[in-house]
Amino acid sequence: MGFGHRNCAVFGCHNSGKRLDKWSREMCEVHNSFRGKTPCVCEPPFKLFPFPTIKKNSDARKRWIKLLKRQDLRGKPWEPKPSSRVCSAHFVSGKPTDENLDPVLKLGYQSTVSSLRRRKLPTERTPPLPLKRSRKSETHETVTDTDFANPSTSRVGGHEFPSTATNHKKSVDDTSIGSESMGDFGPNTNDNKQSNKSHIFSDHGYCYGWQDMAKPDFCFKENCLEEKHAKAEELRKLRDYINELEQKLEQCRSKIKANENKGLRYTDLRKDATVRQLTGIPTRGAFDKLFCLVNKNVKKVNFWVGPTRSVKKGRNFKRTPKKFGPQLVLSKKDEFLLTLMKLRLGSTSADLAQRFGIGTTTVSNVFTTWIKILSKELGFLVYNPSKDVVKKTLPAKFKKPGYSNVRHIIDCTEIFIETPSNPTVRAATWSDYKHHNTAKVLVSITPNGAFNFVSKAWGGRTSDVNVTRESSFYDMCEPYDEVMADRGFTIAEDFILRHCKLHIPPGRRGKEQFSKAEVNKTKKIANLRIYVEQAIRRLKTFRLIKNELPISLLNNTDAIVLVCAALCNLYSPLGKTK
Repeated sequence: MGFGHRNCAVFGCHNSGKRLDKWSREMCEVHNSFRGKTPCVCEPPFKLFPFPTIKKNSDARKRWIKLLKRQDLRGKPWEPKPSSRVCSAHFVSGKPTDENLDPVLKLGYQSTVSSLRRRKLPTERTPPLPLKRSRKSETHETVTDTDFANPSTSRVGGHEFPSTATNHKKSVDDTSIGSESMGDFGPNTNDNKQSNKSHIFSDHGYCYGWQDMAKPDFCFKENCLEEKHAKAEELRKLRDYINELEQKLEQCRSKIKANENKGLRYTDLRKDATVRQLTGIPTRGAFDKLFCLVNKNVKKVNFWVGPTRSVKKGRNFKRTPKKFGPQLVLSKKDEFLLTLMKLRLGSTSADLAQRFGIGTTTVSNVFTTWIKILSKELGFLVYNPSKDVVKKTLPAKFKKPGYSNVRHIIDCTEIFIETPSNPTVRAATWSDYKHHNTAKVLVSITPNGAFNFVSKAWGGRTSDVNVTRESSFYDMCEPYDEVMADRGFTIAEDFILRHCKLHIPPGRRGKEQFSKAEVNKTKKIANLRIYVEQAIRRLKTFRLIKNELPISLLNNTDAIVLVCAALCNLYSPLGKTK
């Protein structure tokens, strides 16, 4: 809630927007929450209504100005400003209505300066009663008769002052007035008034100096300084106590605000099922170990702030490293959790900002930064094992004659993306097979279902053969390797040149019907190629690449797919070895 500098224009009324702001920031005792926030539904103490405009209702505007009876400095009728308001206290119904449109209550006509009671001048006032002196004092010297007996000097509290009188015949008892009641100054009151006027130098009776205290008719009270010191000490203690209470109140408000905006944190993930659902990592222990592995190699994180970064001249970052840059709200582990949740759930930046209690821009910067870090640190999980390792982990289905030497199973998968606004990019990413704009990626798995190769993303218009040839998959193949693919990969000649063998189902080109041997071969290859389909389905459990990928993340497609494939390799194998 923000009301700005809007004040009530009625003379003598102090209702303003600042009061409403202060009221909205206070704690409601009834609903136990800050006013203006759920569940507090308390009405404000007053409301501010603007003046009618000239275009809509000029007559009502003139009536309001006439009822307020205000004038400017030149004596002309006052004109309201755009920020001028009239509060609800001056309307009969509490607001302008059809029956009571004009303000008529408490318009401040009687609150004029001329009607106020004028205070008398200092010379016209009755002087205060002088205080009695006492000869007993613990900390200060008392004023005795001998001090005033010396016509040249007077001694008060150890200090000597020149005396203005030539003859001091009055005693201490004579200087104190016999009657202690106000207004009773003995038989000659008027003479006392005139004699005491010469001692008034200020509007207040306590503003006397040491020279005034040295005069014979000045009253000195015992222990006056002690009482002043005691009051000052008590006032200082009260101020310290108030400051301490204000600090505690501010801490409580900070804690309440922190609890309101805290959001989700990694400490809230206590069960393995929750970690698996939100991040895709099997257990909480695997989550902690994976973060330790990443955090060990990442000493300092330079957050992504956009494709261009302007640095003003004159800034010395070496001398003041903590002066510039945004304040970090989340810890590294929370940022790691946010990145995995976006991959797994495919949530929008607004959803994650609401969950973690941060801004949408912060979510975008954190995800862009950490997805690059994870693709670099977790890329080693996608690797090509040796032939011996592949044979030891070979599933039982592959141990049949003819396919026991298969080392790679390849296929292409397509990821839906938002429709680009650039016509060239839109045409390059259009897929006739999916009838959508897509990004195409070549993946290769071992016979047990682990990813051992992930290519860079290509436009959906590119063919599977072109993606295979242009990627670095051929460089990974060794002599005498056997590769299994779909019938669309017509690249047998390419593998023959590298002394490798390609297993694909037989084609139907130039034939009306498959032979019995071709049907059996197609069934066997399809029965074994099912593992690559299951691996791609496991990859698409990360909903960021299962659903439509935002165009803002198109530059990070390679890193996103690589990280998802690396996390899939943490799962159990797809094929059974026995």
